Amino acid sequence: MNRQEAASIEFRIDPSEGPDRLATCAFSILIDGEPVWPVLSDAAASLEIQGDDLLSHLTEFWKPLMLRQVYPAPFNPGRPSQLRADAAQRWAENPPETADREDEAVTAFEEAQDLSRAFGGLFDLPAFWLLRSGDGFLCETQDKMWQLPFDTAVSALVNAGDALADRLSAGGNQWDGLLAAWKARGEADVMSLLAWSVGLDAATSQALVEGGLLEPPATFAEAVNDNDELRIAARLAGALPEDLLMEILTLARSFEWRAADALGDLAQDCQAHIAERFSAHPPYVQGEAAARRARDWLGAGMHEPIDVFALVRKLGVEIRSEAVEPEGFDGLAIWGDRFGPGMFLNVASERVSADSAEALDGDPAARVTAAHELCHLLLDGSHAVSAVDVLMSRMPVSIEQRAKSFAGEFLLPSRTAAQYWEDASSPRDRNGLRAILVRLENEFGVPRAVASWKLDHGLQFHGVDLSLQLDTLSRWR
Repeated sequence: MNRQEAASIEFRIDPSEGPDRLATCAFSILIDGEPVWPVLSDAAASLEIQGDDLLSHLTEFWKPLMLRQVYPAPFNPGRPSQLRADAAQRWAENPPETADREDEAVTAFEEAQDLSRAFGGLFDLPAFWLLRSGDGFLCETQDKMWQLPFDTAVSALVNAGDALADRLSAGGNQWDGLLAAWKARGEADVMSLLAWSVGLDAATSQALVEGGLLEPPATFAEAVNDNDELRIAARLAGALPEDLLMEILTLARSFEWRAADALGDLAQDCQAHIAERFSAHPPYVQGEAAARRARDWLGAGMHEPIDVFALVRKLGVEIRSEAVEPEGFDGLAIWGDRFGPGMFLNVASERVSADSAEALDGDPAARVTAAHELCHLLLDGSHAVSAVDVLMSRMPVSIEQRAKSFAGEFLLPSRTAAQYWEDASSPRDRNGLRAILVRLENEFGVPRAVASWKLDHGLQFHGVDLSLQLDTLSRWR
C-alpha cells in the first residue's frame, strides 16, 4: 500500500433539523477535498450519527491520539490495519499466554485509533485509522493511506470537537459532564504523559525517571511537541527489556551537545529538496534522491567512493563505538537541543565483522550503518531526532526504508554500478557478474549484498533484469 501525502482533512458535520434531534448529524470525512469515509469517492455518502458518541470518543482517547506513535506489540506493522493480522501470526507461533497478554493491548489500540469505533451501535463500518507518526498523522481507510501534517490533522479534530460541543451546549445541562471533559481533555499527571509519549508502561517509565535517564514532560503541550531526543530514543527502543533500554539511553546521554553548522546546512538543503520535489514519492525514492543531493552538496562525483566516517566527523558529528549488548543493536543517532549530534556504532553487532573500534572504518557493514544513521540525522531532524537501529525497533517502516535506500545510494550510486557493468562488456553469466560485484565491493567499501542490490537497481535503468543471477551470488540482498 503506497502512502500518499495530503494537505488537508475535513471532518464534515451537518446537523439535523429539529429540537429533538440536537445530537443527530450527518458525518463524513474528506481528504484534500475528496470523500474518503464512510464511502470512498462518493460525495453524497454520509453516516447519520449521534454527535455525543463522536465527541465522547475524541475526549476519551485524546491523549493516545495526540501522543501515541508506536504499536502495542514487539513488531512494527506497515500500517495500522495490519496490526491484528501480524499479531495473530505471532500468537500462533508463541505460547497462549502471549496472546492473552497482548490481545488486550491490541484491542485497546484499535478502540482508540479507529474512529469508526465511536459508533458502536453501527456495524459493518469501514475502519478509519488515525495514528501519529512524528510530525504527521497516518490516516488509513479502505486500502488507502495518507500522511497528513500533524497541525493540520489536529486542527481538523479540534474543529470537529468544538463544533459538536457548541451544538450540544444548546441542550441544557444534559451534556455538561461531556462538555467539561472535552475542555479538560489534555489534563493528565506528568508520568502518564511520559508513558503515552514513549509508549512504555507506567512502571518502566517511572524506573527511567528514577534512574535519571528521562525527564517527564511538564505539560500536555510539551508532550505533544515531542521535542526531547531522549524520549524519542526510549520510544524507538521500547520493545527491549528494561535493563537494555537503560543501557541504550545511557549511551544516548553520553553525547554532549555541540554546534554542527555544516550538518545543519546539509540537513536543511536535503529536507527542502525532498519537500519540493519528492514529497509524494515512496520512501525508497526519497532516500535515493536525498543521497544524490547530499553527494552533490559535498562535491562528490558519481563514481567517487566516499569515506563516510571522515565525512561524518567533518560535518561535526561525534562518532563512538564499542561492544555492547544486544547483538541486534546496530547503531544510534542523536541530535537535539541537549545532546549530539552523535553517532554510536556497536562493534558487537551481528552485522559487523570488525573486532574493534579502530577497525570499523574499513568494515563494509559498519560503513553502511554509518550512512544509515547519517540519513536519520539529515532527514529526520526537523525537530529533535533520535534513531535507534535495534532488533524490534519501533522506527516507522517508511523511515527505515528511506534510511536504507539512502545508505546504499550514498555509498554506491545505482548508475555507477550499472556503468561498471557496461564497462565490463555487459556480462550476464554468473562469473562475469561475480567479478563486477567483487570490484564494486573493493572500490566502494560495501558488502556484497549492497553491491548486488545497487547493481540490480542500476540495470533496471537499462531495462535489464538479472535479479535471478544476482540472487544466487548474494543470498541476503
